Amino acid sequence: MPKPFKPTRPFPLPPDAVIVQHEGKPHVRMKERGKPVLYRVTKDGRKYLRPAKSWYIDHRDSSGTVRRVKGFTDLKATEQLAAELARNAERRAAGFTDATDEHARRLLAEHLQDYAAALHGKGDTAEHVRKTIALVSALHSGCGFVFSKDVDAAKAAEWLTKLRRDDRPVELPMGVDQFAPKKVAALLGVTCSAVRVNMKRRGLIATGAGKARLIPRGAVEVLALAAARGMGPQQANHYTRAAKGFTRWMTRTRRLRANPLETLSLLNTASDVRHARRELAADELRALLTATRASKCTIRGLAGTDRYMLYLVAAGTGFRANALANLTSADFYLDAAGPTVTLSARFAKNRRTKVQPLPADVASALRGYLTGKPANALVWGGTWRAKAAEMLRADLEAAGIEYAVEGPDGPMHADFHSLRHSFLTLGGRSGIDLRTLQELAGHSTPTLTARYMHVRLRDTAGAVDKLPNLVPSAGADSSGMQLPLRHTGTEGAKSAVPGAVPGAVPGAVTGGIGPHRTALMYTFGIVDRSSGRSEETLEKLGSGAPQHRPAPNCTEWGLRDSNPEPSDYESPALTVELRPLANS
Repeated sequence: MPKPFKPTRPFPLPPDAVIVQHEGKPHVRMKERGKPVLYRVTKDGRKYLRPAKSWYIDHRDSSGTVRRVKGFTDLKATEQLAAELARNAERRAAGFTDATDEHARRLLAEHLQDYAAALHGKGDTAEHVRKTIALVSALHSGCGFVFSKDVDAAKAAEWLTKLRRDDRPVELPMGVDQFAPKKVAALLGVTCSAVRVNMKRRGLIATGAGKARLIPRGAVEVLALAAARGMGPQQANHYTRAAKGFTRWMTRTRRLRANPLETLSLLNTASDVRHARRELAADELRALLTATRASKCTIRGLAGTDRYMLYLVAAGTGFRANALANLTSADFYLDAAGPTVTLSARFAKNRRTKVQPLPADVASALRGYLTGKPANALVWGGTWRAKAAEMLRADLEAAGIEYAVEGPDGPMHADFHSLRHSFLTLGGRSGIDLRTLQELAGHSTPTLTARYMHVRLRDTAGAVDKLPNLVPSAGADSSGMQLPLRHTGTEGAKSAVPGAVPGAVPGAVTGGIGPHRTALMYTFGIVDRSSGRSEETLEKLGSGAPQHRPAPNCTEWGLRDSNPEPSDYESPALTVELRPLANS
C-alpha cells in the first residue's frame, strides 16, 4: 500500500528568521496563528520548505503508471483511500472492472452527447432534444459541474434559487428620453431581436422606423423591470426535470452508481404563475372565427380561411399546435355516421395513437375545406407553429377580443394553447364528465384535465341553484317537515314505492341497501366483483322481486367509467359492474 506524504513548497526566508537545529538539520522557527512551528531550510539557506495542508498518495494503477492523488487533511482517511486505490488497481489488473469508474473519467459534456443520441433514438423531436440539452448544459455550466462526481443536488438547488431572485433594474442614463434599439439591447444585455419581441409582447410602442427607430424612456423602464425579475417556478422546474432526466439516464446506463439529483424537488407553480392562460367563451370563439374567416391577410403562410379552419379544429378537438401542424388530409375520416381525426403516435405528446371524434359542425366545415387537397400533404404546413401565439393574438385584435384580461391572481392570456383550455372548459360546462374529458384530452390523470377546466363564479352559482329549497314554507309545521323542493325536471317520473328514486321499478326498495342502489340493481343486471355473488343472490337482498325490465337499448347508465349519477354508485362500498339486461 502506498504511504501518504505531504509535498513541500519553497518560500523565501523572512528577514528576521531564527534558524535552529532540529534532528541535525537547520530549521526556521516561525509563528502561525499564534503557535510556534518549525520548517526545514533548503540547502542554500535562502528558503524554507512549507508542507501542504493535505496528504498525497503516489499509487501505481493497473497499467503500471504511477499517479499522484490528493488525499485528505486527516492521515487515517488518506491511508484508507490509499488502501482502496491499491485494491481497485489489483482488481482491474485481474480483469475485474467497474463501468462507473471508467465513465467517471469522462466529461459530462461527452455524456450529454450520448444522452442526446439516446433521446433521438427514443423518438423525441429534434426541438425537444435541443431544448433539453440546452437546459442541462446551462445548469452544469452555472453550477460548475465538469465530471459526474461534481454533480450535487444542493449546488443545483442553490443555483436555481439564485436565478429566481429579483435583481435591481439597470439604471438608465439621466436626461435621455429616447433610446436606440441597439442601446437598449446593450443596457439589458440582450439582442435587438429580443428587445423587439418583448416590446410587441407587452404592447410597447416605438417611434420612427429603420435606423431612425427610437424607444421612449418609459418603455425602456418597463423592459428593464422585466429583465430584472427573477425566473419563475415553472421555468425552474424545466431545469429540474431536464437535469434529473439526464442523471436518471446516467444511473440506468450504469454511468453513475446512484442519482445525485434524486433529492432535487419541483417547486409549486401555483404560487407564482407568470403566464396564466384563460379560456375563450363560446361567443368569443364565434367572433374570432368570424373575423378570421373574413381576414384578407396571410400570416406565416396561412390565409384567413386556413387560419379559420385551424382555429375551428383546435377548439373542436383540443389538439396542440404540434399535432395540428402535422395533420394530413388522410388523417380525417369525415363520414357522417362518425367523423374522426387520427393523430399519429409520433406527433402525440404521450406517444400514443389518438383517434379523436369530431363535432358534426366541424366535420361539415372540413368536408368542403379538404376537397381537392392531396391526401399525404400537410393541411396546415408552414412555419406558423413557432409563432402560433402571435398569430392568434393578431386575429384576436382584429375580432376586438382582449388578449390579456385581469384575473384573480394577475393577467390571464389567450394564446394558442388557450384553445385547448376552451375545448375542455366548454366540454365541462356542456355536461361531459371528467373521465370522458380526460380521455378526449389524452391526459394520464383527471387532475391534469381539471387544470384546463376553468370554473367561474357563474358556473358555481348555477350549480348551487340546483340544490333543494331548504327554507320552510309559511304553512309548514314546527317540525319543519315536508319542505318544498325546486323543480329539477324529474317530477314527471312517479315511483310506485314511497322513497324510491324517480323512475324506479315497483318493489325495488329495501331496508338494507337503500332505495337508490336497490332501484338501480333491479333495473340493471349486477354482478358483485368483490364477492362473486350472482344476480339472483343480490335480488334476494330486496324486499320484493322486480316487476319490469328496461328496454334493450337502455345502456346509458350501464357503461363502465361513465360517471353515473348519483356519484355514490362509484363508491367503494358498492363494488359492482353494471350491464344492461336482455329483454325479458
